[in-house]
Amino acid sequence: MLEHTTIQNEKIVSQIFSHLHVSREMMLSEVALLLASQQASEWRMHVEYFKKKYGKNFQEFDRIFQTQNGSYETENDWMDWKFASESYEYWKSILEQMQ
Repeated sequence: MLEHTTIQNEKIVSQIFSHLHVSREMMLSEVALLLASQQASEWRMHVEYFKKKYGKNFQEFDRIFQTQNGSYETENDWMDWKFASESYEYWKSILEQMQ
């Protein structure tokens, strides 16, 4: 039963691609671009949140953080912001490579 449904779905998908004059490869590429854009956008929002919260970019915040003893909250924000910044840069570079 499941195999029959899968075959039927494949036929429908092939029909859709045929009517839209789109190849599977083209569609896969478009979906990958969309997913990468979504990831970059989500991480950029995280970066912007911290930038607004602290009134400075990560590099400025990091310089201050490294020279002072921060609170538990500040340390957690530093880790989250660092990860968000690195993740945003990663996805941004993927998008640049895809262009």
